[in-house]
Amino acid sequence: MTGAAGGRRAARVTVLVVAWSAAAAIAAVLGALNSPPPWAIGVGAAVGAVGSVLSVRVNTLLEHDPALSPAGSARPTVHQLPPVVAHFTGREVLLREVRELAMGRASFPWLGSRRPGRGEASRPRILTLWGRGGVGKTALAIRLGHDVAPGFPDGQIYVDLRGAPGSLPRSPTDVLEMLLRDLGADAASIPDNLDDRARTFRTRTSGLRLLIILDNAQSEEHVRYLLPGTSTALTIVTSRSPLPGLDGSVPVEVGILEHDQAVALLGKLAGAGRVAAEAEAATDIVRSCGLLPLAVRIAGARLAARPGWSLARFAQRLADQQRRLGELETGGLDVRASISLGVNAQSPAVRRAFQLLALCDAPSFSTRPLQAALDIPAQEAEQVMEQLVEAQLLEFMNHDPFGEPRYRYHDLVRDYAAERLAIEVAEEDRRAALSRIVSLCLHQAGQAEQLLAPGAYRPPMRTPPWTPPSVIGVDLAPVDALARFATEYEFQVCAVRAALAAGMSATAAELAGRLVAYQDAHALWSDWERLQQSVLEACRRDGDEIGEAVTLADLGLLHRLQGRLEQAESEGHHALDLFARAGEHAATASCLANLGWLYRVRGEHERARAHLRRALAVAEEHGVARTRGWSLQMLADLEIDGGNPQAALHLLDQSRQVFEETGDRRGLGWTFRIMGDAHRKQGDDGCALRRYEESSTIMEEFGDRRGAARNLGAIGALHQRMGRPQQALTCYAESLEVFRDLGDRQWQARTLEALIELHEETGQAELAESRRTELTGLMSSLTRVSQGPLPSRRL
Repeated sequence: MTGAAGGRRAARVTVLVVAWSAAAAIAAVLGALNSPPPWAIGVGAAVGAVGSVLSVRVNTLLEHDPALSPAGSARPTVHQLPPVVAHFTGREVLLREVRELAMGRASFPWLGSRRPGRGEASRPRILTLWGRGGVGKTALAIRLGHDVAPGFPDGQIYVDLRGAPGSLPRSPTDVLEMLLRDLGADAASIPDNLDDRARTFRTRTSGLRLLIILDNAQSEEHVRYLLPGTSTALTIVTSRSPLPGLDGSVPVEVGILEHDQAVALLGKLAGAGRVAAEAEAATDIVRSCGLLPLAVRIAGARLAARPGWSLARFAQRLADQQRRLGELETGGLDVRASISLGVNAQSPAVRRAFQLLALCDAPSFSTRPLQAALDIPAQEAEQVMEQLVEAQLLEFMNHDPFGEPRYRYHDLVRDYAAERLAIEVAEEDRRAALSRIVSLCLHQAGQAEQLLAPGAYRPPMRTPPWTPPSVIGVDLAPVDALARFATEYEFQVCAVRAALAAGMSATAAELAGRLVAYQDAHALWSDWERLQQSVLEACRRDGDEIGEAVTLADLGLLHRLQGRLEQAESEGHHALDLFARAGEHAATASCLANLGWLYRVRGEHERARAHLRRALAVAEEHGVARTRGWSLQMLADLEIDGGNPQAALHLLDQSRQVFEETGDRRGLGWTFRIMGDAHRKQGDDGCALRRYEESSTIMEEFGDRRGAARNLGAIGALHQRMGRPQQALTCYAESLEVFRDLGDRQWQARTLEALIELHEETGQAELAESRRTELTGLMSSLTRVSQGPLPSRRL
């Protein structure tokens, strides 16, 4: 500064000091009056306000002019930003939006239509970058800091609030001492009290254009004292939660990478050519990393250090859930350590909940499993879940159609939870918690079974019941209750697997058996077979004959539906023997009925009739209403095959009464379906069509696509007989697509036979030949007693 300019500035300061002194003196005199008149009170207030403004102006001039500041009090300019993380990848859109927001050029997109109001410009400018551990919040904050640093020439400050690895978080008191020293304060002048240090910090930063990055904040209180009290500074806070209690803060969630960004990051570290050469393995690697930047960085670093490794080999190592976290560690980078920081910050009760939720290894869940695992009220379970979400240890997914929240782990967080569960929770406690969870699932599955198959029989429960209060007992219409169960079905499957893994074969058998009604209605045959085969092996290993018998009976039903008749016959007879040995005579009714239907399919009508009559007698003796209704249906089908539709209708009327009495609408739907066949056999096409349509309405109500497709085929056959080939073709084609989608090869074959006949009738020889070729390939995959033609069946 020149001598003249310095003189002029000194003169300005002198004038301001004199004016401030005069204002202060006048205010003091007026304030000393015992009873000042009203005009004196007004003048005193005005003079005091002027004095305050002049005081701030004097301080600002002194602080910005070293020539006018006391000796040694000039503040150094700090430049503490760490270097930008090497191989920083992606985030282009997010970085651009956050940069514009930080520089005051954005329209606050995270606040929706809200815009800064009057007076907001003077509030502290705070930007909170939040997200789970390892997602790259620090890397993004540092990159953003470098981008906007030119706009903050008075300094850029970086503080890691976490402190040294393994240590407690830095206290605001200690951080303020460090900040004040960095800003040039003499150690002796720094107050001891936290509030005093915060005031000194705000005074010292007043009017300065500072950028401050507060990394790894735990809570609002952790950073509240570290905020400058001026709008000329920008504070960027990174945290695992959005810190909603920070007034004036704009929270920005930092999520996982997009798939292409994760692959690109892997390529930057391991070599782009190497990644391109094994693109499928690279995809598997980043998926195993859960698209988490920290995990991808570690994977890339490990591959870079091992040029001889193939990506496919490393992908196989990461696919092993039990060793995955151990693979994602190199040098100072460790996914496990990143997750543990968030977990260890929680209370013992919350940590235990975090671990127990991993018992069933489910992709998503409601609050109910936690309620059962901890044996606590629903409201308490919901509060714990929210704490886990706030700590970024769980993700909130959505609310189901009934307003219940659903949650999930990130894949790597689930691996960590399962790891700590095995280490920190005693086996006895794990087993007790899992027993309550599976008992809850049994309650839910039992309710669904009662809605889908009322009047069915299963052996008495061997698993102690556990019903959460005030949650399960909500009254819902049957369709709504089934829709609610659909949201829980995937968890139920995982619970069966968890019970098997824990050696609880009897409990697993009971739950798997109660899922059959839902799996049958929705043709979930793959789940049905995989679960029941695993349960069968476990029951045989543990000598559980009741569980083995129930599972064999259910598998016999499945394999009969799939057309695997020899296997279904063997399973059915074996189940009958086991039930008889255990004295479970009521359970034999459904086995006998299934065998009777099997023999009818195979064309062995007398054998079928004998088994169905035995099933009917057992069902009547033991009050198994559902098997009684189904046996009457199947006997009616035999009468239609034998050309006696009137006798069939008499049996079907009895079946209808059974299902109406028990409220089994799905059973009623199948009765209407067979009634339609009987009316069609009589030549009463109008009545047949009405029955098929009634049946279809019920099938659609329960989501029974297989039943609806069967009706559609029957309606097609009716149109074909009535001389409506186009309508018949439409029905056949639509039903064929459903059977293909469901994997029902038996009814694909039936429908193809009908299409071939229709194409031949309409002179479409090429289409008929094409369908015949498809049928030949399909027939070769069906299990039959002989290699002869498939037994005749009606559509």
